[in-house]
Amino acid sequence: MNEPAVAEVLRPVLDAAMQDLAPVLGQWPASQQAQARRVLAASPFVRAWCLRHPQEIEGMLQGQTFALPPAEVLEDFDRELRLARNRAMVRIAWRELAAQVSAEHTVQALSELADVCLQACLDWHLQAMRGRHGVARQPDGEPAGFVILALGKLGGRELNFSSDVDLIFAYSAAGESDGARPLSNEQYFIRLGQRIMRSMQDISEHGFVFRVDLRLRPFGEQGPIAHSLSALEDYYEAHGREWERYAWIKARVAAGDRGCGKRLIRMLQPFVYRRYLDYGSIAALREMKQQIDEQVRKRGHTQDIKLGWGGIREVEFVVQVFQLVRGGAEPSLRSSSLMQAMNAIGKLQLFPDERIEALRQAYWFLRRVENCWQAQRDQQSHVLPDDEEPRLALACALGYPSWDALDTALQHQRAVVHAQFAELFAEPDNEAANPDWQRWWQGETQALPAADFVEDELESLRRRAHKRMTRPEERHMLGELLALLAAQFEDVVTARRVLAVIDVLIGRANYVSLLRDSPVARRELLHLCARSEWLATEMQRFPMVLAELLDPIRLYAPDDREVLRERLQDHLASLPPEDIEARMDVIRRVRHGAMLRIAAADLSAALPIMRVSDRLSELAEEILAAALGEAELQMRQRYPELPELEFAVIAYGKLGGLELGYGSDLDLIFVYAAQQTDLPLDPAVFYTRLAQKVIHFLATPTGAGRAYEIDTRLRPSGASGLLVTSVEGLRRYQLEKAWTWEHQALIRARPVAGSPALAAAFAATRSEVLTRPRDVTQLLQEVLEMRDKMRASLAPPQGEFDAKHSPGGIVDIEFLTQFAVLAHASDHPEIARHTDVIRILEALAATELIDGDQAQALAEAYRQLRMSVHERFLSGRGSSARIQALAADVQARIQIVQAQLST
Repeated sequence: MNEPAVAEVLRPVLDAAMQDLAPVLGQWPASQQAQARRVLAASPFVRAWCLRHPQEIEGMLQGQTFALPPAEVLEDFDRELRLARNRAMVRIAWRELAAQVSAEHTVQALSELADVCLQACLDWHLQAMRGRHGVARQPDGEPAGFVILALGKLGGRELNFSSDVDLIFAYSAAGESDGARPLSNEQYFIRLGQRIMRSMQDISEHGFVFRVDLRLRPFGEQGPIAHSLSALEDYYEAHGREWERYAWIKARVAAGDRGCGKRLIRMLQPFVYRRYLDYGSIAALREMKQQIDEQVRKRGHTQDIKLGWGGIREVEFVVQVFQLVRGGAEPSLRSSSLMQAMNAIGKLQLFPDERIEALRQAYWFLRRVENCWQAQRDQQSHVLPDDEEPRLALACALGYPSWDALDTALQHQRAVVHAQFAELFAEPDNEAANPDWQRWWQGETQALPAADFVEDELESLRRRAHKRMTRPEERHMLGELLALLAAQFEDVVTARRVLAVIDVLIGRANYVSLLRDSPVARRELLHLCARSEWLATEMQRFPMVLAELLDPIRLYAPDDREVLRERLQDHLASLPPEDIEARMDVIRRVRHGAMLRIAAADLSAALPIMRVSDRLSELAEEILAAALGEAELQMRQRYPELPELEFAVIAYGKLGGLELGYGSDLDLIFVYAAQQTDLPLDPAVFYTRLAQKVIHFLATPTGAGRAYEIDTRLRPSGASGLLVTSVEGLRRYQLEKAWTWEHQALIRARPVAGSPALAAAFAATRSEVLTRPRDVTQLLQEVLEMRDKMRASLAPPQGEFDAKHSPGGIVDIEFLTQFAVLAHASDHPEIARHTDVIRILEALAATELIDGDQAQALAEAYRQLRMSVHERFLSGRGSSARIQALAADVQARIQIVQAQLST
């Protein structure tokens, strides 16, 4: 114990207590006696309990299991419940005050105690209700379930030492009990809830258990205390308010029918977490905090560590605003635990790690102060004391030599919290408050105060907004956004692209709010629209990607494949398996967001061209794997006893060659093991259905668009062939029937999803086919004939240049490498190992089949040509004169290398 903190004020009481408890404490080692002095000085509540029950101190500290003796009458049950609760609370307080455990351990222990007490009350009173009124039953005759849902601190397993427990009572369905004195289920469960409340909070000579607060229920104090699941769903759909969304973030089952409770929480997920980015939540929480601050000011409670500046509630608001804004898009944020949500924020890189850690430390410091203060007298208070004795006791409990020392540390932590809260919840700037603009926006004047070079577009947008937006506050918010943007328009092309994006936001207040309140998001919108016509169109088609503009660090640093995989898994795990459309939408939203970040990094030169294609290819592979998993899940729902599937997806073309572009289709074939005999259907039929589901999952349009267009024409026998091919049949076809162009395509083929065993079998077939000896003269003729056919059908109009199909372009280099592999892999199998052009050129140089300088020049030209294609796709601009000159050089080099390879 820190004696300077105890001082003369506490010592007389403490010495008297130690003397009275000497028969027990006198036998303890000196270190434990010092610990006891610290605890007894810090808490009159613990001190009083120990003086009343000295013989129970040893058992209390050993943590005997919470247990209630059988009770036949209510008075006995309530007494034993209180006695057990007090013993447990003293032990929790002792361990906290003695600094034996962390504040996190304390709040979890308090939450577990509340859960146990609630379950004990429910069990005792439900048995009594059944004895008098029978079993409450649903219309189908099954027993009705009853659940106690915890919100607030108990819901987050973060209960403080003397907190109310915020509860919702719910039951599964309407009906009636089957006893001699039947009741409707509503009456039955209302009475049950009332009895539980009385057992929990009525005060007797032994105190109370926990105070119960039911004011978060529908219609508050005016509503019934128990509701059916359907009534709750109807209420939140029709009447749910913003603060109720905030409250339900913390919902979890504390006692009762867990299945019933989980159904309810799942049912209300769309109410709590919007599927779109809900940026308007910041304004709603800001307003709630302003109301809290006003109440604190009126009461004069400047030392309120829960509701005051830099207090616990500000930490909660910082974390929960991310949950409300992004929880619909990021399932990992949907946690009732503040710490788990904080960890998810860090993992998603929504907030800097060092700031999250500072918030975490400040939060647990404040919680420890709160617990030690409330443990003094087992009283609910968040306003720190003004009197000397309780201040010294609190300083003693927290290990500070004086109140001033504790207060200095406290004010520092509160300042840390408030700085981060104030930054996140800062009022939007007032630069949009241009009176001339507002008069124009309201139609009071025709004079446009800015951006007159797009006057017609702005006027048209104003008319549509006033016609389609019925709420004045939403029209005003859109006007503010346009004023902010119009002041930054510098050219007509960018302005028109931005206004096209804004046009689709009419009636979508959440996105308007996002852009109005975030200068960073507006800046990135203008920047990306200026640089890329395609990105402007993507943001117009899929406004959900606007969320990516909030964090420029993340915007220009695309996720790697492990993060993508985890994000897809988290999203899909959050949705019911039967909601196929929602699961399809999730995959599309992840794909659109990832594609935007890759393109932004590409435009800013944060990624070299090879890494751009790698990222695009990795994204496609992860989405393919997810789609295959979804297809398999659907098949297993229909056929529960399915064995491990022997099926694989093979990518050809750009994906197979790890050179995917922004607008590329996916060229795929599907292979299976024909000898598999433990399927419910013929393998060809079963795997055809599986492949159809994969294609449907990826290519079917939904509200979020398509994931990818799928092209399966490279399968054996093309469009007339079967959708799936056995791996044995594919081998026979490639060896016996395939054309030379199909062997060219095989060079760029690789497995991307499914069975590893089939992937290995395919790789063996590919190697066998590509390394067969060929007549080089005949091969060259066939390759050149195919190139001529392609040029005739795909070449650009006369006088125009296309970096892909014009002479000396990308396809010419690809055909050259394909000819080289087919001509020489029989003697140099290593050149057939890779599927991408760059590494094939490197292998050709390594084997001295072509000159090293020529290989390097062709590889660099290939990179430049591909970069040109990407730039043209993103910007809409044609190829430069430099690229056309480069193609002429490539054409000359190909003639040299081709002659070298043909000899």
